Amino acid sequence: MKLKLYTLTIAGLSLFFISCKTASKMYEKGNYDEAVELAAKKLQKKPNDPKLLHIIQEAYRYAVNDHESRIRSNSESNNELRWEWMYNEYASLQKMYDAIYRVPEIYEIVKPADCSSYLVTYAEKAAEVRFDRGIAFMNYYNKESYRNAYREFQASLRFRPGHRDAIQK
Repeated sequence: MKLKLYTLTIAGLSLFFISCKTASKMYEKGNYDEAVELAAKKLQKKPNDPKLLHIIQEAYRYAVNDHESRIRSNSESNNELRWEWMYNEYASLQKMYDAIYRVPEIYEIVKPADCSSYLVTYAEKAAEVRFDRGIAFMNYYNKESYRNAYREFQASLRFRPGHRDAIQK
């Protein structure tokens, strides 16, 4: 009986330690956004941990470079959904900003950029494109096109909630 209990306990503990996410693991895997958020959460409890401070600074720098690179790439694209893609990149940057902002000591060290104005701008553009796509689908006058138009209007409402024309359509 004791042998089963010890075996079960050891197996459970090893599974727990293997599955634990750490900021350094996320950073090493290249998941910089997750590393920033996890490090910020852990720094709320231990704001002077030098390893976490280094990880959050480096991960934030790499994440910003990565997102800005994708934003530049999307801005040069001719795809009509580029505004939505750029919005998503800025939303990821804003999510990291919010995570860091919750820890004032870290905020002063990392100095993240607030992207809320970009979110407003690109949300408007993305909503407009989705609305126009919905109108274009409605011009085909068949059931499948109306379904696609409905999906486009729903997508438009995610970016611009309460838009009267999209709600009516």
